[in-house]
Amino acid sequence: MSAPPGPAFGSGLFERQPVIILLDVSASMARPAQAPRIAEVNVALAHLADQVRTQARMRERVEVCLIAFGTEVRVFDPEAGALTDAEAARPERDFVAVDRLEPPELRADGYTCLLPALEAALRLAAGRRRHLTEQRVPVLRPLIWLLTDGAPSDEHGRPLSRAELAPMAERLRAVEAAAPPDDCVFLAIGVRGADQELLEVLAPRGTLMLAGLNFTEILKFLVRSSDRVGPVTTSDDVHEQAAHEAELRRRMRAMEEKLL
Repeated sequence: MSAPPGPAFGSGLFERQPVIILLDVSASMARPAQAPRIAEVNVALAHLADQVRTQARMRERVEVCLIAFGTEVRVFDPEAGALTDAEAARPERDFVAVDRLEPPELRADGYTCLLPALEAALRLAAGRRRHLTEQRVPVLRPLIWLLTDGAPSDEHGRPLSRAELAPMAERLRAVEAAAPPDDCVFLAIGVRGADQELLEVLAPRGTLMLAGLNFTEILKFLVRSSDRVGPVTTSDDVHEQAAHEAELRRRMRAMEEKLL
């Protein structure tokens, strides 16, 4: 079981960077049958802490909250070591230092109910920033990273239209432009099968299609990109930095494949 999260995990040398990872665990993540994507995500999450243990700055700075969504939205409780209903999520409890993350094993099932997952993420992002501010811990604007392989749907599996996503898109743009403590940055990562056009409704400048990378590479990219955010970094800066990092990784991957 992970050590309880909170201001005590850092030495106070670095400001805290809250990161919320929204993971699509809908039924499509169980495909292909011979190598299901959800199994790859589980391996990537299990190795995430190992990848950052030698990087002191990242250990002190980046804290993670996991949200898994299919038909239901669940948030990882580090104290219990289990996923719990999003309604019971608590920002003072559900973030953990990235090197202490001991994630649950995720299972793929259900539809892609993204909108309630985003609602939970926005609530936790604002709550976490307020909590750290009250504790007098320096904190940067939270980052919300979405990782999905499909298209948003309602609880009955009906695909959502651009018009139905528009109110959430406006809300996301509003929080990106807001002043502290209500501001955050939203980025969407689409993998094989993701609907790029619909993701770009939610994140016009913050959508990245990383179909060529495996999930271990994607999570490594995500955490490293999160660690490069500064106190005066704008949402547009974060989007540009992430896109640049993603392009570098694509090129490196292409070069590695040529050498094989």
